Amino acid sequence: MTSRPDLRHRAARAFGWLALIGVALGIGFGLFSAGALTATGVTSADLPPLAAPTSEPETTATPEPEPTPEEPQEDDTPKPRLNRVPGDRVAPGERFAIVGVLPSVDAGTVLQIQVKDGDGPWDDFPVTVTARDGGSFETKIYTSRTGERKFRVIDKASGDNTPDIPVTIG
Repeated sequence: MTSRPDLRHRAARAFGWLALIGVALGIGFGLFSAGALTATGVTSADLPPLAAPTSEPETTATPEPEPTPEEPQEDDTPKPRLNRVPGDRVAPGERFAIVGVLPSVDAGTVLQIQVKDGDGPWDDFPVTVTARDGGSFETKIYTSRTGERKFRVIDKASGDNTPDIPVTIG
């Protein structure tokens, strides 16, 4: 049985045209989708990388407020505190740092970040942080849920926690 070269040639040509049309449709659909996503603002979120950073993130020191003369100074025992960098408003999906001290914990203690929406209960945020010497800690978190949210850090073993900080998302 002999094959017919003219049929193989037609099939190859038809396959080539189909591949060319598929590539053109793919490029057109990709450009249209990219334009639609940009126009709706979906691509404006600053999401973290999928892999954890290999180096310690640089921190920006926030000034410690000076106590006013009316505030009594009981003793020199460090108090739990919690700060956020930058400010009290972030865009949905924007990473922000939570820096603080929980003096009652030892270095290496795993602390849980908690979040509270409105008058609801405190919920565990899916981030933990390990305390360093003196109970200090630092981490970066992000959330896309909008509205005012309160954050705190707690040692689940002892129940000790930092004061909460309000952050407006959006």
